[in-house]
Amino acid sequence: MTEDNVKPVNRETANAFRVAAESLDNETERGTVVLAAAWLDESLTAILAAYMKPAEKKEDLLAPGRPLGDFGTKITLADRLRLVHPSLLKSLDMVRKLRNDFAHISSDLTFETPSVKDRVALLLRENEDLILVMGNLLIKNGMASPPEGQELKIKHMLECLGAKKLFQYICAILNGALAAIKHDLKPADQQFG
Repeated sequence: MTEDNVKPVNRETANAFRVAAESLDNETERGTVVLAAAWLDESLTAILAAYMKPAEKKEDLLAPGRPLGDFGTKITLADRLRLVHPSLLKSLDMVRKLRNDFAHISSDLTFETPSVKDRVALLLRENEDLILVMGNLLIKNGMASPPEGQELKIKHMLECLGAKKLFQYICAILNGALAAIKHDLKPADQQFG
């Protein structure tokens, strides 16, 4: 399939995945979490902005420091407007909480810190189906070894890629999912005559 034959939604989804994955690739652990959350916040903002009536003034409700500028508020708004699947919203909220930990706790956090490890485990469990599809594709293409006589599980993917890399891939996948939602989104209908 040539680039010209790719559906626009697939191109946008793949591009959102690629850009996020590449930008996270050489980051520190703190940088990975903070930047991943920024990518996801920006993508969620784009969905909300596409759905809402365009701003008439330069001041935008969705900008940082504005009434709807907080990542958590945007997650809640997307839920209340039914724009994003609850599972994806749950994942976004987990990333938001991790970002808050890494951004606001002065001690050195890593993906091995127990509280971080627990939050990442929840995120991975929420996205287990995506992780296992990715793992099975890696195995099928000879890029990873299958677990000896066992069914593939998240723990095998963690052993193969490590928590940081798996977190990066999940966030890139989530970013791609948000791009697909934005592509297919229609602006809200005016509710008055």
